[in-house]
Amino acid sequence: GLPKGTNLVLANGRVEFSGDLRLRYDIQRRDPGPPVNTWMRYRGRYRLRFGMETNPSETTTLGFRLASGSGFQNTTNQSFGSDFRGKEIFFDRVYAGWKPTKWLGITGGKQKNPFVTTDLVWDPDVNPEGLAEVLSYRGERAEVFVNLSQFFIEQFSLRTTARDPMLLGYQLGTKFDLGKGTDLQLAVTYNDFRYLYLFTPVGLVDPQTFPGYNNTHSQQMVYDQDRNLLNEFRTIDFVARFNVKNLLPLPFQIFGQYIRNPASDLQRLVNEGVQIPLSDPNDLLAYGDDDRDMGYQFGISLGRQGRKKDLYLRWFYQVLEDYAFPAVFVDSDFHSGGTNNQGHRATVKYFLLDNIYLQGNFFFTKRNNEAKDGKLDENRAQLDAVFAF
Repeated sequence: GLPKGTNLVLANGRVEFSGDLRLRYDIQRRDPGPPVNTWMRYRGRYRLRFGMETNPSETTTLGFRLASGSGFQNTTNQSFGSDFRGKEIFFDRVYAGWKPTKWLGITGGKQKNPFVTTDLVWDPDVNPEGLAEVLSYRGERAEVFVNLSQFFIEQFSLRTTARDPMLLGYQLGTKFDLGKGTDLQLAVTYNDFRYLYLFTPVGLVDPQTFPGYNNTHSQQMVYDQDRNLLNEFRTIDFVARFNVKNLLPLPFQIFGQYIRNPASDLQRLVNEGVQIPLSDPNDLLAYGDDDRDMGYQFGISLGRQGRKKDLYLRWFYQVLEDYAFPAVFVDSDFHSGGTNNQGHRATVKYFLLDNIYLQGNFFFTKRNNEAKDGKLDENRAQLDAVFAF
């Protein structure tokens, strides 16, 4: 989200404006292995976000956010170039929220991801679209919460069924206050991606579609003889965060996530799939009897952020197999996006002022399994200057 910005108080309630500008120099070194030579890429990039939020009444919230980028859901970066041509702005969030009681909140529209998660499976730039409900109860030392979602993935204008591909999400979590500035947060989530079989093979030629993006980012999309998509995603994941705020000179957090997609069955894709352009199910035989359905991440952060001279450090290691989660939604920076990856990410952030900081992101990643796609090692450095307002 954006930092808190300027507040205006009008007759019908509060109006808050906020935003940020990030200037980035992005360096990538990729080693595909022989016979292809190692290549380097250097890019100047920026990200601009500007948002507004208001409360027309005591129980309602309205807001929107504009952002730069190319329109892809998992990035708001815009690269410099194209002969100085103008750059585009998109609606990143458009939402309305209603909180009739302190234990129930409902939000509709294009909104911030409501689930407790990590960037193992959800890129922070992904803002899902549809409805979300939050139920929570806070006791003296603990909180219990339930997050529900009904998100639309795609809508088809002409079809013989009233169904559309969508995501139904269910999350149960709790947060324990352990005393002396420490707490433990736990959450389990079930993501049910419905009606994916309605995606047609035509979408494979367009990387902006669900099957097209997945197919070009390590998840081969396979269709049967009736031209129905066979790939399925019904995932279960567990998140844990342990926070220590006051026991040591600097606060720190230990975090982790594990995910599995029991619906992944590569042998079924081979048996029932048919060969079409851009997708041959027999290629999956290279994986043997491995359904490639698992991922995990663990890491630690140290330090404070948000005040002048604050220093913040973060590191994690992750493994994400091919079919653990739809590639279209995972982190676009880690291993250039997609799944079938593993490696490290380290972040260093230093605040020059309360709202201006320098940041470095460093990635050391590679393919998790080279059997089908070959070797691909990648090192990446992102050097940022961020200005919040």
